[in-house]
Amino acid sequence: MMLCYCSCTPNVHMNFDIPTFSLQAIAMRDIEADQQLFYCYRELYRSAKERRRQLLEAYRFVCQCKACVNATPESDKLREEMNDRIQKIMDDVPVIFANLNNRSLNPLLKLEKEIVKEGLDFDQKYINLLMTILHAYKRLNNIPKQKEYFDKCDKILIDGVEQFL
Repeated sequence: MMLCYCSCTPNVHMNFDIPTFSLQAIAMRDIEADQQLFYCYRELYRSAKERRRQLLEAYRFVCQCKACVNATPESDKLREEMNDRIQKIMDDVPVIFANLNNRSLNPLLKLEKEIVKEGLDFDQKYINLLMTILHAYKRLNNIPKQKEYFDKCDKILIDGVEQFL
């Protein structure tokens, strides 16, 4: 039997498979041998205070994961605003690409760095951000950066596809 511990920087997603009536832990990132499995019991995209409140009410424990213990106003703000910030970038792609230069990519690269640091670099919105950066570098004809972002996207997408094979 596998044990999944609570963490607000999970490494697995839980899926209930109806045909086999089984609970499946699906890796969201590379997991080393003997590494613990972590699953987020509640909403990831909330402040540490809110995540802890939800867990206390539902499960009667205070989360002690690194994301909660080391939370800062900046990390809370990122979690609360991340999806909206990425959506705004997606909405602004025509404007960004119309005036594209290396400096115009700085807000996207900064957001990517913040997401990775917070351990939220696994979901579809993050992949959309990476793909936008990849296409921007393609339009700028920056082949080394284009390859770097192609490899990042490829790794996430291949890992994601392998989960379902």
